[in-house]
This record gives sequence, C-alpha cells and structure tokens, in this order.
Amino acid sequence: MKKKMTAAVLAAILFLALFALSGCSLFSAGLWDGSSPYDVAVTRGEDGSPESWLSSLGAPSTAYRRAYEEAKEDGSFTGTYYEFLRGLGLDGANGAYVQTALLSSVSVQARFVKANGSEFYTAGGGVIYSLDKTEGDALIVTNYHVVYEQESNGRESVAHISDGITVYLYGGEIASAAIPATYLGGAMEYDIAVLSVQDSPLLKESEENSVWVTPIVAADSDSVTVGEEVYAIGNADGEGMSVTKGVVSVSTEYIDVYAADEKTMLSMLEIRTDAAVNHGNSGGGLFNASGELIGIVNARSEEEGVVGFGYAIPANRALAVAQNIIDTCAADGRARGAMVARLGIRAQVQDSRAVYDPESGKVYIEESVVVNQIDPDTAASASDLRTGDMIAFAKLTSTRGGKPYEREIAVTRLHKLTDLLLEVRRGDKLVLTVSRENKPVTIEFSYSGSAYFVSAQ
Repeated sequence: MKKKMTAAVLAAILFLALFALSGCSLFSAGLWDGSSPYDVAVTRGEDGSPESWLSSLGAPSTAYRRAYEEAKEDGSFTGTYYEFLRGLGLDGANGAYVQTALLSSVSVQARFVKANGSEFYTAGGGVIYSLDKTEGDALIVTNYHVVYEQESNGRESVAHISDGITVYLYGGEIASAAIPATYLGGAMEYDIAVLSVQDSPLLKESEENSVWVTPIVAADSDSVTVGEEVYAIGNADGEGMSVTKGVVSVSTEYIDVYAADEKTMLSMLEIRTDAAVNHGNSGGGLFNASGELIGIVNARSEEEGVVGFGYAIPANRALAVAQNIIDTCAADGRARGAMVARLGIRAQVQDSRAVYDPESGKVYIEESVVVNQIDPDTAASASDLRTGDMIAFAKLTSTRGGKPYEREIAVTRLHKLTDLLLEVRRGDKLVLTVSRENKPVTIEFSYSGSAYFVSAQ
C-alpha cells in the first residue's frame, strides 16, 4: 500500500444502508416470507436448477461468455463453459494472458509540497480505464489514497491532493518517459480516484510509432469464486511494476480500513487474496488468469488477526465509482467527486447459502436481501416498498449516449444493489421486483436528483 492501512475483519453479517458504506443496527422486519431470488426467478419462467441459474448470472468476461453461447447455439461446441475456456487456453497455466494486463497497468508517482515548502513523493499503481491512441488521451483509475496525503506541520494541516502526478507505462519507468497526469476527481469513501492524461506523445500511435499499451478488459467480479488463480500487478515499494500470484481466498467480505484522511474508518467491500501485496501496490490491478481485471488493490493485513493477505475493491464497484466520477465531473466542471443515488432503504441478509454448479465447477453464494428499514422523506417512503420485502431483481432503464439502455440484475448478494445504485443518473428509472407473501411485486422509482455527493478535494 502507499501507506499503512489496517484491515481488521468485520463480523460475518454486516447490515448496510444501500446508499452508503456505514453500517446500521439490527432491525427485525419480521415479515420476510422465506423467499430467495431464485424462487422469484421461477415465478418469472426460470426452469433450470438453482445451480444453473446462479451460474448463468456471471461469467469471467462478457466477450468469452457470448462466444460460448454462440458456439453452443450453432452446435460447434457441446461442452461446459469451463471446458470452452480451457479450449481457448484460458487456464492460466503459464500466466501468458497476464502479459497483456501489464500493458494496461501503470505506476503512479505523486508529489506533495508541505506547508514549510519541502517536498516528498509517494508511489502507487493504476490501470488504464480508457485510451485514445489518436489523441494520446487516457483515463486512469487508482486509489484515492495514492494521490491524497494527510500531513501536518505543527498546527498547520496541508492535507490535499497531490501537487504533481506522473504515470509510467510498463517498460518505460524512467524519468524521460514520465507522463504528466491531472486529478479528474475521486471519492475518499470508496478509495477510488480518476486521473486524466491528455495529448501525450507516448500514447499516440502512428505509422512510425507502435504504442504497446491497451485499456483494461474487466471481468464480472461477482462471478469470482474462491480458489481462482489471480495476479496482482502494482508498483511494489515504488520500484516499478511487478507481478505476484495467488488465489482468491474470500470472494467478497467487508473490512475496516482507515480512509486517506487517516481518521475516518471505512467499511469496504473487498476481495481477499493470498497474492503478495506490498506498499506501492495500491491502485494497481488484481487480474484473473485470463488477464481480465477483477479488482483494484487497496489494502493488506499488517497487524493482529488475519495476516499475509491482500485486499482489492471488486472491479464492478471500483469501475462503477470511476464512471460515476467521470460522468459527474463532465456534468459539472466544478465537481470532483461522485453523485450516488439515494433510494432511502436499509437492508440486511436474512439467509445465505452456498450452491455448487457441477457444470462450471464453481461454488456460488446466494443471499436473501430483505428491507429492514425505510427512511422517512425518501423515494422509498413514498413508494409501496415495505419492511420485510425480499429484493430479488433490480432493473435500470435509461438513455446512454442518446441510445436506450437497460440492465437488470438478480440481487443474489447485498452488495449488488449498492453497486447498481452507483450507475443511476438523473432521469433514470429503477424497478425493483420484491417477494411479498410469496408473490412477486414490482415497484418503480424515477430518479430526479435525490443523491449523496461523495465529496473529494
């Protein structure tokens, strides 16, 4: 990490507000009917087993899953999805696909000026989120704490975003290859920041110059399961990019970490891995054996309790926050944070179970997420949503880039709805399908602007 961040394991069951990271106290709804998301899926026409249904919800990448489905449909392949991936050589046997992940990784150096005029530098990593080789432009995702420093000089605090940020491509980690970057925006509460690079000659591709750099390919981090091989790429100890290998130890859990201000305690959703994570790995990517991003490394265990583990913010959440920051800053040139839609409900996990799918060879977790509190004067309080409702599906309909956009998720884990709310923008419509008295009920919300501004300097 860039600096010390504690990583104490939280209680096994954590109740979260769906619009925030802070926990809330246990509140017994008492009206839950015992349904699961799968039960509601059956009422909507699902005729497969719970195992096959859960397996169908996620895949290592949309591209590979689509190719597999097409191959099954035209009869050119008849095996399992896992066998399909192995047929493509995506078994991670020699880490060949992680080589491409290096080309989407950068090392980050941040300069800070103290109140007394002295300077110091910190180091971290980052991943290339988007890239325009014609213009030499790029957007880079890293940790907020990589580019923010909490320092004091006597009574005078100089906590602020870096006074100068430079990034380096893999293989070009020398002074002459430094690429200036600017801070676009960030969210301390999620430990995510976005950096902007514009008009960089080192990123421009031409007939005379081939640029061996590429944006990340993101996997569905909700499909990550325990035991999968993973690779952490980061700027360990500020000495340049390096790779460590391990497995996923816990697919999702909440840990306590101090925020970049070193005083705010955050409860963060994380993937736990035994791949070696060192100071300087912060902001770098955690990749699967196919070279796809599954998380942004941000913490490691350093004190009492569980030791020898590193932690990464799941890619689904990290990139949703990053895109939120980008969209918020584009909508308001003065903004430097994220606007998170406020639904106004709090929920808890009433039931959780492991489900094994022999076709994919994976174990999935299915939770029953139940509304246990509705905040007054919110969109939820004005709707027909009730305490005790089990949330099974959530569908977002919108317009993106002038085109209709629709995405529906099965709320098989509590954090999935939280992640979807990060994608909500003004004018969007959110439809929840809940189970009430063993019957599906749909509830519609139109987002007109009620939100929390996740602020950043």
